[in-house]
Amino acid sequence: MSALAKLAVVPFPASPEKKPDEVLVHIRFYPNSEVATIDGRPDQLTAREWFERLHAAASRHYQTFAGGRGFFRIPRSTYDAISRAPAN
Repeated sequence: MSALAKLAVVPFPASPEKKPDEVLVHIRFYPNSEVATIDGRPDQLTAREWFERLHAAASRHYQTFAGGRGFFRIPRSTYDAISRAPAN
């Protein structure tokens, strides 16, 4: 008896004007818990300041992973508001 599977390929709509509903911000930490890298950092903020700003405003959207990694999965509207806020 052989089993055949059909794979349905659904084309991804290539719509450049539509942004995703969520923004993923990946973070890597050094073993001493300092931020090594973080995505989407505004130029005027350090990596630590950007992490602290995201964590203060969107901590419920943060997920920790093994190996000193984590990410925020933030709704687009929340991310836009956080990233536009002036630096302290």
